[in-house]
Amino acid sequence: MSEETAAVGTTLQRASDGQLGLGADLSKPATWKALGREHGAPGLALFGLLLVTFVVELTQGGPDVWGLSGQALRDGRWTTLVSHIFAHAGLAHLLMNTSALLALSPIVLIRLGAGPASWLRYATLFLFAGWAGAALYLALHPFGAVPMVGASGAICGLWGAAARVDFDGGIVPLRSRQVWKNVKAFAKTNVILFLVLFAIVRVSGGVGGLAWEAHLGGFLFGLFAMPLLSGMRPERPDAESPDEG
Repeated sequence: MSEETAAVGTTLQRASDGQLGLGADLSKPATWKALGREHGAPGLALFGLLLVTFVVELTQGGPDVWGLSGQALRDGRWTTLVSHIFAHAGLAHLLMNTSALLALSPIVLIRLGAGPASWLRYATLFLFAGWAGAALYLALHPFGAVPMVGASGAICGLWGAAARVDFDGGIVPLRSRQVWKNVKAFAKTNVILFLVLFAIVRVSGGVGGLAWEAHLGGFLFGLFAMPLLSGMRPERPDAESPDEG
């Protein structure tokens, strides 16, 4: 196994354990070499697109113009259905999302094939997960006016898809320990983020917070869509039950 393959393998194994805090891996040169190869290049390209979009957003009205809300759609700003996925509320928001993007992309792409077809499947997963998150957000806030921005819903779709990737090859079923661990990690992470952002907003006297609805919608889309996009069937028996604790 090459150093580059080992770097991606380590990332994939951590995803299988439901541990997606991958800062240590991203600090290693071997990981960045792996990102530049076949299984990381689409994620690296998307990373660059998000950086460029953020700069453009800063000069073109910011989150208030690019963000999605029920009010924005009532005003006829349908472009926000796409623009909100690529916009961010600030540099910290962008860096948090892109670090997760770079960590998750190779995991998902390992099971999406190779060549142009893998790029198309990856883009499909990213965009439709973002729209699934937006749909759930709008369903729960149909008359809201606070704009929602960020690639978090789409990236949570990558997380959901990564939860289905078997480290030994193939796709694991929904009723597996691996998926259950990732679901618990997803829930825990969002609860912590919600509480932190809620506290910051209350102290600062501002508005907004965590769009957990978009996170959930994207995550669920990734969970269910990954087998279809990969063209693989789950290899483990569906009777496998989740572990407790």
